[in-house]
Amino acid sequence: MKKSIFKNRNFFYPLLWCCGTALLFASCTIQNQISREECSSIPKDFSVKFYDQVDTIKNQYDNRIYTRSFVKQLVNIETIDYSKPIKVEIKQKEMYLTFEDVNAKQFVLKFYGIRKKNKFVFHTNYETISFPVVFITKEMDKYSIYLTDNKEVIFNNHSVNEGMLLFFGGGHSSKRDYKFKLL
Repeated sequence: MKKSIFKNRNFFYPLLWCCGTALLFASCTIQNQISREECSSIPKDFSVKFYDQVDTIKNQYDNRIYTRSFVKQLVNIETIDYSKPIKVEIKQKEMYLTFEDVNAKQFVLKFYGIRKKNKFVFHTNYETISFPVVFITKEMDKYSIYLTDNKEVIFNNHSVNEGMLLFFGGGHSSKRDYKFKLL
């Protein structure tokens, strides 16, 4: 008499555990909304201009209205003149961000980064505090720059804040894409 494969519990429980674990990990991944396949490699000397886009957001708890933009988040300056274009230049391992504020003051900021495959990557914050096994924290803000084939530049912001105390860990991460048409 043949036994059914599902009546043999020694086979069924490990299979159920593997499927459940795979489903758990697949449901917790971050999904990219913009395809990176259509991106071309960034040249060694790269210079682009674009207009930053301002988003107006209404806070649902206290009805305050505030604005958010790529450059405002990156440099934390409230008086950016959005009617003037933003200029980004990449030379070897350095990126220069040039913009003006409403008082006609021009800013040129320099960021150090590296080239990886078809993108340029730089960090604005990278901090790790570690007392092995007892306490570990990590804060990171990473930006990746992509160039698409249809005259657009994409700035991908990846923020991570996580920690561990003994065997208990927690944290959060977020990703945001900023896509701009080139001038």
